[in-house]
Amino acid sequence: MFKDKKVVLINLALFFVTLAFDICLLMLGEPYIYKTIASVLFVITGIINMIFVWKMEQRNRIFKFIMLTGLVFACLGDIVLIDYFIYGAILFAIGHIFFFASYCLLEKICWRDLFISIVIFGISLIVILVPQIFDFGSMLPIVIVYALIISFMLGKSISNVFKKENQGGNFLIMLGSLFFFLSDLMLLFNVFADVSRAFDIACLLLYYPAEIILATSIYYANLKIEEKMPFFKRVYCRVFQVCFRLMIPFMPYRQPKILEGMDEIVKVLKEKNIKSLFLATDKQIRGLGLTKELEDKVQDAGIKLTVFDEVLPNPTISMVEKALVVYNENECEALVAFGGGSVMDLGKVVLARKVKPKKSVSKMKELLKICHKLPPLFAVPTTAGTGSETTLAAVITDDKTHYKYAINDFSLIPHYAVLDYKVTLNLPPFVTATTGMDALTHAVEAYIGRSTTKLTRKMAEDAVKLIVSNLKIAYDEPHNAEARQNMLKASYYAGVAFTISYVGYVHAIAHSLGGQYGVAHGFANAVILPHMLKVYGESVYKKLSKLAKLSGVANKNDSEKVANEKFIKFIEDLNKHFEIPKYIKELKEEDFEILATHAENEGNPLYPVPVLMDKEALIDCYKLLEKK
Repeated sequence: MFKDKKVVLINLALFFVTLAFDICLLMLGEPYIYKTIASVLFVITGIINMIFVWKMEQRNRIFKFIMLTGLVFACLGDIVLIDYFIYGAILFAIGHIFFFASYCLLEKICWRDLFISIVIFGISLIVILVPQIFDFGSMLPIVIVYALIISFMLGKSISNVFKKENQGGNFLIMLGSLFFFLSDLMLLFNVFADVSRAFDIACLLLYYPAEIILATSIYYANLKIEEKMPFFKRVYCRVFQVCFRLMIPFMPYRQPKILEGMDEIVKVLKEKNIKSLFLATDKQIRGLGLTKELEDKVQDAGIKLTVFDEVLPNPTISMVEKALVVYNENECEALVAFGGGSVMDLGKVVLARKVKPKKSVSKMKELLKICHKLPPLFAVPTTAGTGSETTLAAVITDDKTHYKYAINDFSLIPHYAVLDYKVTLNLPPFVTATTGMDALTHAVEAYIGRSTTKLTRKMAEDAVKLIVSNLKIAYDEPHNAEARQNMLKASYYAGVAFTISYVGYVHAIAHSLGGQYGVAHGFANAVILPHMLKVYGESVYKKLSKLAKLSGVANKNDSEKVANEKFIKFIEDLNKHFEIPKYIKELKEEDFEILATHAENEGNPLYPVPVLMDKEALIDCYKLLEKK
């Protein structure tokens, strides 16, 4: 903790100088001189520590400013208190509120904070009210409010020490807060009770060391990335996510009806009296003959078939508009999306444009901008990974800006999902690998987020267990029917999980890379996932360790930290086996800002991630993906 000798020596020097003026105040009086100097010194100490840590890293500036603001209000309160006790107390109370806010940036608020703070406040009330040695007069309400504020400040600092991370920095803050609390208690006795001057001496001997310790903690508090986001913005994101989570049981989520083969598609078309069908796919899939069975069966049934095989990875707005023209010209009544995630994304948005002809694709982005029943939509996944056959999401790239639009609407959930392992048998090994890692990312991000339900937790767990057991086999033995079918199931389960519980910053970053450089989505997810899980750190230990143990990656008796590390190592080993690199070679440093802006706009406030990040924190994540 105290490895930088220069910082240690400077802080010790400032501590003893401040203490010297504190002693002068006690021995010589002259509060206007010595008290002012001592108070200004602890503010200077805070500024110096902020300068030191500023040079080391660019994160968590909000914490530093809030902590320093608390010190400034304490300094002003100390000086004003000389002649105007009430106004000085108000300034101190404001300072305590800033301290409490900064502690909340160190560690998120939890039930333990409330419990400890209430216990401290209860003890404070007993000390204030029971002995009846104090003469508060009309100031009693002010004293009680002040006691409440400083009780929560001390309670939060004590609670933070229970965290395994950053115990050294949190201990310093707790020590400073405790000294502050005891100093105020001594002040209470000195001002409102008929006691000896010993309480005044004790107050001053505790107060200035408290302020110096808190000022020093600006340097030693090693914060997590979450605290990079401004406090009120973080509150907004979490409130939005909590409200969304509470609404999940009332939202029209549905699961597609599962069909097992091409015969069942034709059967449904006949039942619905569909006379003209639109088949969206790509040239590679059609060239491999994967769509031939469906094409033949549809035509044999006397149904007009229109094939659009021009879908490319990361479909664009212009591609959607071109497909829509073909769909309308042939008076199609239903659509089969036969392929991977890109094909399904295109198919969904083509139908969305069909029912909303006056609304452009760009105006459909984000949440619930369609709200209209689509014509029958069949999803035939040829890859086991995207989960698009189950989701309410579609991602389309703007040709001009290279920005990817995430469109989310319940109407985009396909009506039917055809899980036929035979269409996945001829997949290239690398596609099998990256789409499988895509499914793993869906399951993991849905599981570690803050909007899980009993259903999505079960779906994510089942998906991870199937992927751990079958993905490597499907890659090494491409014609293994059992592994292929299990991977289709895993993709479906993961799709249901993230449709309801959403994904996280792995996807937000991957979408930005796809839009800017055309990086394949599954590949990007595979590269980003282990990096981001490390960034999330302790916040995902509990959930990730459970996944590791359920899937057999970790032992049941492993600690959360060890199980977490084993799971991340498992992902890295899979990537290595699949020859997926650790970095994105296309990344350019000059693009970091625009990429991070897109990722932040997509992720906040929608994605219920375990750790919130703003643009600056996300830029640091892009740096991890850049090959050194």
